[in-house]
Amino acid sequence: MQPDWFVVWGGLLLLVLIALSAMISGSEIAFFSYTPADISELEQAEDTRSKKLYKLIKSPRTLLATILITNNLVNITIVIFSEIFLRHVLSQEMIGRWAASLIQSLHLQMGLNTIAEAINFTITVVGVTFLLVLMGEVMPKVLAYADYKLFSRKMTPMLVFLDRLLHPLSASFVNLGHFIEKKLTDKSSHENMTKEEIDKAIDLTTKASNSTKDEIGILKSIVKFGDVTVKEIMQPRIDIQAIDIESSFSDLLNLIKETGFSRFPVYEGDIDVIKGMFYVKDLIGYFHESEDFDWRPLIRKEVKYVPNSKLISDLLKEFKEEHIHMGIVIDEYGATDGLITLEDIMEEVVGEIQDEFDEDEEIEYKKINDYTYVFDGKTLISDFCKIIHIDSDFFDDVRDEADSLAGMLLEELKDFPKKGTVVDIKGFKFKVLTMGKRRIGEIRIVLPNGEESMPAAR
Repeated sequence: MQPDWFVVWGGLLLLVLIALSAMISGSEIAFFSYTPADISELEQAEDTRSKKLYKLIKSPRTLLATILITNNLVNITIVIFSEIFLRHVLSQEMIGRWAASLIQSLHLQMGLNTIAEAINFTITVVGVTFLLVLMGEVMPKVLAYADYKLFSRKMTPMLVFLDRLLHPLSASFVNLGHFIEKKLTDKSSHENMTKEEIDKAIDLTTKASNSTKDEIGILKSIVKFGDVTVKEIMQPRIDIQAIDIESSFSDLLNLIKETGFSRFPVYEGDIDVIKGMFYVKDLIGYFHESEDFDWRPLIRKEVKYVPNSKLISDLLKEFKEEHIHMGIVIDEYGATDGLITLEDIMEEVVGEIQDEFDEDEEIEYKKINDYTYVFDGKTLISDFCKIIHIDSDFFDDVRDEADSLAGMLLEELKDFPKKGTVVDIKGFKFKVLTMGKRRIGEIRIVLPNGEESMPAAR
């Protein structure tokens, strides 16, 4: 007896289509199960598949459109082909015999055609739908959620291909969604206000309500909060208080007493090689140990790495979700650029938070007169701008990647200056008062309206 090749190849095709539906349905759960911490890890990964996976996840609307379009096309194909396949496998004569047998067994009073149609409907619609929902939706999503990282990595090549193949269609749906969202969203005039207009509105309303200067500052800080990057408020690399993993127990205790900090990064050889984080609270019960006590097993291996370009509003959400208070800031080359804490982020809104270990004034400077100041070279440009009451972005067009006053001078000069060197930057005269081996010390700064005479040459 010759095999019915339509049944053989049709059955294989149905299995392939159901498997494809399962993989696409599982992808919807797997790709959208990534936490902000997972996405941050992907961003730092160097392998090709991780980069492709990160690119897909960073465009969630397009990714979702691609998955839904593909899943619907596959499911529609399964339903249509199942009807054709079952009609070929189950002839009308066979269904008629089943109907007659059912009528005779159950003593039904219904017509033969009615029972035959009911059997046909049950098999082709209810049966196929149940199989599709169970095998193509429920089970794959449960399995994908159990190990979403592995599932998404396996599906990345297929999703990249589908994204390219269906890009015109998915892009059209995404644009249509944006258009509808725009029309449905109430676009009142106050939502289109610029930050400057909002600042003016705050000034007007707070004057009327007799608000304090601190309250006004907090309101304006909240407005600007979403545009501030980690690099703008982090503690620069040179100021990081970290522990060498080779330090003795007594050195560790001395550092804790001197700084009063509760957390420290632990490095090996160089601050770029972070081995973990050390929490002072983990020393409870060990303070009376001898000097040769090995404190290294107390190091926590989990380290939060933060790109210096990340917005602090996004980082605040990650800190909250991951229940951590500190992150190591890295530059585009993966080198340690600085350190940021939850306190740094909160201070951007409410101002300086004084705790029991803070001094009354963290930013050290001398005010000679209304127009002349002396600052340490490591002073952050943002702190300098706050003290002399100018916009924090005033020097953005000249400082490039520099965070400190010394860094801005080095960026301007393209070399280490000598003691007495004067640099004119946007009307501000910066004079190097002290110069270390490879570091600018104190800088005297005369504001544009200053009357103190300084040589104009560099």
